[in-house]
Amino acid sequence: MTHSAAPSLVAVDWGTSHLRVWLLDADGAVLAEHRSSEGMGATAREQFQSVLEAHLAALTVPADVPVVMCGMVGSRQGWAEARYLTVPVSLADVAAAAVRIPDVIRDIRIMPGLSKPDRQSPDVMRGEETQLLGLSRLAPSAGERFVCMPGTHSKWVRMRGDSVIDFVSFLTGDAFAALSHHSVLRHSLSGASVDPESAAFRDAVRASLETPADIFARVFSIRAAGLLQDLDPAAAAARLSGYLIGQEIAGAKARFTVPGHVDLIGDPRLGALYTEALVIAGMSCTLNDSDTAVIAGLAGALSAPPKTGTDG
Repeated sequence: MTHSAAPSLVAVDWGTSHLRVWLLDADGAVLAEHRSSEGMGATAREQFQSVLEAHLAALTVPADVPVVMCGMVGSRQGWAEARYLTVPVSLADVAAAAVRIPDVIRDIRIMPGLSKPDRQSPDVMRGEETQLLGLSRLAPSAGERFVCMPGTHSKWVRMRGDSVIDFVSFLTGDAFAALSHHSVLRHSLSGASVDPESAAFRDAVRASLETPADIFARVFSIRAAGLLQDLDPAAAAARLSGYLIGQEIAGAKARFTVPGHVDLIGDPRLGALYTEALVIAGMSCTLNDSDTAVIAGLAGALSAPPKTGTDG
C-alpha cells in the first residue's frame, strides 16, 4: 500500500472486542486504516506484538513510525499496564504518563486510564480519557464543560479547561444488551435500530426523567405490554432504550449540577438517541464523532515524552 503523504504516527484504539488502527500524516489526517475483531478479550498477552505488527505490515508502516495506543490494551490483563491517574488531573499530564512498551525497537506507547478512588462511589475509565484529550484539542474551552460519552459503560465527565475534575460511569449499554438477550425481555424485543423520534422512545425517556426510582418496574412492564397489549417488538426495544437513557440522564443530574449544554462524544446512531433524550431533558448538545476525537487525542499524545515500563 502506498501513501501520498509521509506517515507520521499510527493511532490505535484497542478495546476488549475491537482493534482500530489509523495511519496518520504529520497534520493528523488519516492516510489508511484497519479494523478488526482482534480485541483484548481475544488476544493473549504474548500475541499483542504479533497482531499489531501484522496490521502495520499490511499498512506498510516504516519501522521508525511511532505507535500510540489507548483502551483495554493498557489494562492489567493487556499488553502492558498503564496505570490509572487520579482525578482531578490535567489531560496534558495524562498524555505525559503514556507508558512505552519495553524491549521493543519501535516506539510504542499506551495511554493511561483515569480513576476516582472515592470510598462510596469509586470509578474508572480507560480509552475515554483519550477522546477527552481529542475534544480539548478540537474544541478547546477555558471554562467548565460537561461531556457525555454514550456506550457500553457511558461516562459523564465534568471538565474545567483541559482538566478532568470528576466523572461517573453508567452501565447503560451493558444493561440494554443483558436485558435484551439474557432476561425475560428477550421474548419481547426486536433487533431493529431504535428510532429516536418514535413516540415509544420519547415517552420512555420522559417516564424515567419524571420518576427515576421505579426503573425496574417500568422495564418489566415492557414484557407485560407484549403479553397483554400486543406491544410491537420494535416499540418494546425503543421503550427499553428510552427508559435506560432517561434513567442515565436523571442519574447524571442527581450527581452533578449539569448545565444547559452538554458535549456528546459518540457514534452517529447512539448520538442521535442521546441528542433527542437530552432535548427532552431540557438540554442542548454538540455531537462529536468518537473516532475523530480518539484520533486527535492519540495524535496530541505523541509530543509528550513517554514513561518506560508499567509505571502508568
